[in-house]
Amino acid sequence: MATIYLREVPERLHRRAKARAAMEGISLKQLILRLLEEYLDGVC
Repeated sequence: MATIYLREVPERLHRRAKARAAMEGISLKQLILRLLEEYLDGVC
């Protein structure tokens, strides 16, 4: 599996994403992968 490093993410965005993942009971990694997949599939 490939590794992607994302740097310089605004703190506010990071906090919001982490909170959203927690509300959904998933990890931040799972949230990001799901959102990326949905975006690439044209769902978003």
